[in-house]
Amino acid sequence: MAVLKSVFKKEKEYIFTAFGNDKAEQPAKVIFKRFPLDGETFQSGRTIDIRDSKVMKNFDNSIQAQEELIETIVNDLVDNMMAQRIDYKRFVCECVERVENLVYDGRNIETADAFLSLPQDAVSQIAGELYTYARQSDTFSASEKKS
Repeated sequence: MAVLKSVFKKEKEYIFTAFGNDKAEQPAKVIFKRFPLDGETFQSGRTIDIRDSKVMKNFDNSIQAQEELIETIVNDLVDNMMAQRIDYKRFVCECVERVENLVYDGRNIETADAFLSLPQDAVSQIAGELYTYARQSDTFSASEKKS
């Protein structure tokens, strides 16, 4: 009989390291309500396939069509790069339950919405760390049970 053992299991409470938070006397904690499911990436958009574009369907190899194709490829490339970015706002709203021990500009930051109202650089850095942690897989090992 196989016995499954937890080797690493993510905790719902996470103390982030950004800005030296983990070294504070009472560090701020983020409490997760859930972790992303397998395949759930919180991408900020959907990628575009140039082959499905109107320009490709009407391409006649004229100079104007070639210029439109180049412009479409460049625009789609930029859009696809942006679509691969993580939508931290959606991630935080869906996965973070609350924040504890965090004060900014004299006010307590306790909710996901309050967290998202922090300066954008702070949100990006902390949310990036939270996302990396949340995407880590729990690790298990199996051993044979001896009778």
